[in-house]
Amino acid sequence: MTGTRHGRQGRVPVYRRVEGELLRRIRAGDLVPGQRLPTEPALAAEWGVNRLTIRQAIGELARAGLVVVRQGSGTYVAEPPRVVELGLPPMPSTDADAGSTAAIAEYVQQDQTETLVDLTERDTDRDAAEALGAAGPFVRIDTLVRTGDQPFLVSSYWLEARRFPGLTALVTERVALFQILREHHDLRLRHHWRSLTATVANGADAALLEVPPGSPVMLRDGVNVDDDLIPTMYLRRRLRGDRIRFTMRYDSANPLDAHD
Repeated sequence: MTGTRHGRQGRVPVYRRVEGELLRRIRAGDLVPGQRLPTEPALAAEWGVNRLTIRQAIGELARAGLVVVRQGSGTYVAEPPRVVELGLPPMPSTDADAGSTAAIAEYVQQDQTETLVDLTERDTDRDAAEALGAAGPFVRIDTLVRTGDQPFLVSSYWLEARRFPGLTALVTERVALFQILREHHDLRLRHHWRSLTATVANGADAALLEVPPGSPVMLRDGVNVDDDLIPTMYLRRRLRGDRIRFTMRYDSANPLDAHD
């Protein structure tokens, strides 16, 4: 299993590690939608654990909608959900760090901390590869953002490893990724695109956000570009559904007929 555990999360239960590895394989494309997972005995033998541990890990993935358990047939990677995209008018690009965690919601401005959860030097996430138009491997940085002592969101950042040699050595427990990119790589990023999707927390995110697995979260992902408009960072944020609200404000001086 890849990655080095950091921070104060303590010892990770075995079934969480199995869940995380299966999730990594799904995201990397090693397990594709519709593909049957190896049997419980095969997975148990692979990791040297009992079948109950495997069953717990698969149960968490099923609650997150990532796999489907079919009685008498096996467990299969779930098909991706159909997504309906709602277009918005073009808007000016802003500095990515100015629109980072501190600007996600209007009340998140002070008493906020972002700490390191996991750091992976050679990640092969399929979504990151597609978003950045690069084969990887990628440096992946996972963080937890708190407001006061309350967990608010989990973030993951991907950057192409060959473009940022030595980046992992600069990342400390108190993550300041955009500052690192400015000071050590003379790089200021700008928003390129963002999307919002309603989803549920998998086991690993639920543990960090201190909610039951399957709780509602808002997935906010997107790409940041450099000054040459080259896709440079893919990011994926999972926000607690009970602690976030997105508001659209309209120009009432130029009204349109209301339909909803």
